[in-house]
Formats: sequence, C-alpha cells, structure tokens
Amino acid sequence: MKILFTCRPMIGHFQPLLGLAQAARRRGHAVAFATGEPIAAKARALGFDAFAAGLSFADSQARLAQTGVNMRDLPPAQIRAFAFGRWFSEIEAPARLADLEGICRIFQPDLIVHEVAELAAPLAATLMGILWVTVGFGLLLQPEIADIAGDAMAPLWRGKGIAVPPQAGLYKHLYVDPYPPLLQIPQIQDLRSVVRLRPDAGPRGTHSAPERKMVYVTFGTDWKTGPAAVERFRAALAGSADAADKVVATVGSDTDPALLDPLPSNAEAYRFVPQDELLPRCACVVAHGGSGTLLGALAWGKPLLLAPQFADQFYNAGRALEAGVALVLQPGEVTRQAVFERVRRLLAETSFSDRAAQAQQQLAAMPDVDAVFDRIETL
Repeated sequence: MKILFTCRPMIGHFQPLLGLAQAARRRGHAVAFATGEPIAAKARALGFDAFAAGLSFADSQARLAQTGVNMRDLPPAQIRAFAFGRWFSEIEAPARLADLEGICRIFQPDLIVHEVAELAAPLAATLMGILWVTVGFGLLLQPEIADIAGDAMAPLWRGKGIAVPPQAGLYKHLYVDPYPPLLQIPQIQDLRSVVRLRPDAGPRGTHSAPERKMVYVTFGTDWKTGPAAVERFRAALAGSADAADKVVATVGSDTDPALLDPLPSNAEAYRFVPQDELLPRCACVVAHGGSGTLLGALAWGKPLLLAPQFADQFYNAGRALEAGVALVLQPGEVTRQAVFERVRRLLAETSFSDRAAQAQQQLAAMPDVDAVFDRIETL
C-alpha cells in the first residue's frame, strides 16, 4: 500500500504517528508524511519522504496572533473549544487541505492516517475516495469539542459539494486510542470502530518498585520559561525535595538547567534524560499533564502530581484525578508547601500507587503497534 501520514506541525502531534509509520515501513508499504515545518524536516531526518503541507508552525502562530486571542489567557474550559473551533480548523485546515489535494494526486495514497487535530485529512481522503484512520494523541475529544470542530469544518465540506459528516468525519472508519480504560471517557464506547495502542514505554505487565523515595519533576520539553513559569518550576522542585530523598528534574533540550539555580541539596537538574531511565527509579512524578509524560509514568505504574498549564493538560489532569492515579494543583496553587503536602501524600498513601499499577496493567495488555497495524491493514 501507499500510506500518507499527516499531522499538525508540532512534535506532540507527530510523535503519536511515528510508531505506526515505522511499522508500515517495516512491512514494505510506501510511506510519506504531509505536514508543515519544522515537522516535515523532522520526518525527513528519520528517513521518511515528506511533503510540505499547510502552514509552518511559525506561520500558524502568526495567524493565531492576528486573531487577537492569547490562548494562554483563556479560561481552561475555553482553550480546546478555541483550538478546535478556530486554530486547527479555520486557520490551519484550509491551507493544509489545498496542499493535501495536490499531494494525493502525486502520491496516490491508498490510505490516510492522521492525528485527531489534523482536521483536513478526512475531507482530503473523501475527495480521493479512500479510507482514513484517526489517531488520538490523548484522551478522546470531549464530544462537545468534536462537535465544535465539525461545525467549524462544515464550510470546507460544503465548498467541495460533499455532505457534512458528524464531528468533522474524525471517527468514520477507525480510531486508534492510546489511553487505558481506567482514564478514558465513557463516550469511547459510542465510536463505531476503535483499537487501542499501547505506548512504547515501560515494562510489560510488571509493577517496578522504586529504589528510594525519588521524585521526577518535568514540565515537558516546550514549557514557557518566563519568570512566572520559572518560579512555578522552582516551587515544584523545592516542594518535592522537601518530601523526598532525591529529586531529578529535566527542563528540555533548549533550556539551561542553571535557570533553576540554586537547587536544593538533594536535587539534580538536566536538559534531557530518557524517561525510561528515570521512571523505574521514581516513586512518583510531578508534571504538567501532557499525555506523553502522563502515559509514560503510568506505563511504569507511577502516580503523579499534575500542575496543568495549557491546552489538553487540564483535561488530562481532571481524568487522572478522577481515576485516582494523580493529585492536581491548578494554576496559582503551585507553591512549595502545596507541592510538599501532595508529594508526601503520593509517597505515603498506597491507594495512588495501587491505581497507577492498575493503569499500568491495562496499558501492558493493550495491543502493540504491529497488532494495531494488522487492524489497519484490514481496512
């Protein structure tokens, strides 16, 4: 087959597709990516053919700024509605759709695989008369957000003379779900065809015991390093150090760890350390709530303290709190004392590690990428 993978030009939207693309390539299928920069270059560096499609991330950010809306100033409940109702749809999708139409004429794919925020793919596939697979990068979209995306995309469907599908056509053929049942929302049962995909992290079915009361602190690879964000990180680091024997923090490859100086005596800070080297040794994780870190921690059976700051982090944190695998501090609540109290609870109360172990077992039982690609090939 010829398979076209397409995503928004951000690493968090590209990464969920990478394992599937690698599996497709191992099986001898012709694989290409269609996305904007810098992700198109990232795909090429990994040995894939990549077409430029849609706005670059820099151009997308510039168009977003022209709306006059600073998404970081929006209330948490409004962030995703704006992202899917304006940014991913009205701002990004038209340019990507135009490019995808041309790319499809050249590449002639048999199937399109796209991440859930790449809203042009279902329409492009419909125009080609081929099927598409939607890959989640987090929890299933809240149904009301999927409805907003569908309404925002409707003019593009009508403009092509095609009947408008529900929810932008996201779930028509197959949805790939990376979340364990313990955290996933009940509406996943309403989709016509779902296959779960195990994250490529953690042991397979065992609950590793930490070496000591060690805490891992991270706010992702792309956290904003303004004064407020730095103070929040320092508070998380100090509170964790007060509660634990040892703390290891990572700040991302583009950030100098010296930004956090002076460190507590029992803390270390690095640009980057592979999660699977740190997580087996940790008792718990303090993080922002991004799906990569959340699922990575749960794959090793580690409970979390989540301090969401942006985008779907609030949604993820809320579900993790409900599932009993995490405690949560909202913006403005992250102080040294608050972090200390919650980390101490995570270390002392076994209910959190027990629930995290349950999530770990569910993740370990989910199909691996090759089993998922077997399902995709049946389409």
